[in-house]
Amino acid sequence: MRYKAIVSYDGSCYQGFQKQTNGLGIQEVIEKAFRLMTQTDIKIHSAGRTDKGVHAKGQVFHFDSDLDIDETTWLRVNDRLPLDIRVNQVKKVKPDFHARHSAKSKIYRYVIAKTPSTAFSKNYEVFIRNFDIDRIKEIIHEFEGTHDFKGFCQHVENKPTIKTIYEVKLRETKKHYIFTFHGNSFLKYMVRSMMGTLIQIAIGKKEPEVIKEILETQDRSLAGKTAEARGLFLVKIYY
Repeated sequence: MRYKAIVSYDGSCYQGFQKQTNGLGIQEVIEKAFRLMTQTDIKIHSAGRTDKGVHAKGQVFHFDSDLDIDETTWLRVNDRLPLDIRVNQVKKVKPDFHARHSAKSKIYRYVIAKTPSTAFSKNYEVFIRNFDIDRIKEIIHEFEGTHDFKGFCQHVENKPTIKTIYEVKLRETKKHYIFTFHGNSFLKYMVRSMMGTLIQIAIGKKEPEVIKEILETQDRSLAGKTAEARGLFLVKIYY
């Protein structure tokens, strides 16, 4: 049987989702919990990596098992997981379902705080001094459409850099500016690089025209410093 699982996690204490050789990855923790629960080795396959310190509300993975366990009982894996990792749903899927290859699009969210972070909020937002939202309110839509995002990512050999961003939204609350990116897929550090550039524009260190220039030239040296991981959330994956 093949199962699809939705998991949320606080990425603060982990080196990213994928199993690591130089630190603890979330995948390793989940696989260990399944092993403790079932006394069998279950390998999980995620929809994609998230970087060190990045959080998820709706990460997806799949796994195979012939054990006679119903969907609800699989959730008891949470009894073996630390509280910063929660499996929210497990359901049977067709044998050809693949968490990564079957994905149609993803939504990421980035959170900027309006006031300095507290000890209890610091892991889930980024405070930027002198952040002028009016400088970037309109230009966020320049990321929308199909572009070569080579200038907004870390280069990975043989990884196509042409992606489609369907929508970029900005929502303002009493305490935060929340940026939402919906795209067919994302490159390594892509959202954080786009946000880093927006931050540089918002604090007056770059001009708004730089986004178009980077999309046209793919010159990564023009982009802002990659934004911190703790403000980023993988929100949802569509299939």
